[in-house]
Amino acid sequence: MMAASPGGPGSGTGSVPPRRRRPALTPDQVIDAALELTRAHGLDGWTLRQLARALGTWPNTVAHHVGDREDVVAAVVQRVVAMMPNPLAELGWQEWFRALLLPSRDIIGRYPGVARRLARDGATVPAALPIMDRGVGLLVDAGFGDRAPLAYGVLLNSAVLLVALDDDRRLTGPAPGEAASALLAMPAPEGAGPGWAAMRPWLRASVEDAVAVRATLYRYTVESLLTGLQADLDAGGPPGGVLPPGRRP
Repeated sequence: MMAASPGGPGSGTGSVPPRRRRPALTPDQVIDAALELTRAHGLDGWTLRQLARALGTWPNTVAHHVGDREDVVAAVVQRVVAMMPNPLAELGWQEWFRALLLPSRDIIGRYPGVARRLARDGATVPAALPIMDRGVGLLVDAGFGDRAPLAYGVLLNSAVLLVALDDDRRLTGPAPGEAASALLAMPAPEGAGPGWAAMRPWLRASVEDAVAVRATLYRYTVESLLTGLQADLDAGGPPGGVLPPGRRP
């Protein structure tokens, strides 16, 4: 029987260890890395090459697992929307929208640019469909009828637009409170009345804690929209409904 040659398979001293193979990349790992880049730089602040570098691989490998940059962006938006709550329908329509929109501000806001994408393109990802179905269904049940999708759009679009505006301020705008400071430094307009006097405490609060003031504005917007929609519901909505003739159920 021929002896094994030195350094060959099964030999001890002098054997060359096999090359360690890097674990295979998965789509979830690609999306995880894209989420982190989005959190740090915004949805539009990174390239596919930077994403590949963060993963220690090549852009074509990323494309193989997820697709081109727009595919990765869609996957990021899908993941963020999937983090949003879909409260129980038993809450009733107003409490349901509070339970959806109030925590969603912080969830979406952790990933700058996602809100702007949602406002621009709509929530065209699978994770949005169960939320949409339940929310619009609650509005139908409440009596909004063919106005239910319109009411849903008013609530969701208003909320995500405010988050998008906060994103823009953080990414490219002036420092928090800077605009309020500039307004406070201006002389009062000639013949200023109670409006300017009422604004000054608000501006000072914005200088001291712009984050808290914006959170208050967001909550106030949601509550005002809910109040307005309740008034619309009580009034029965516009005569003839909102759908064009021939398109009503």
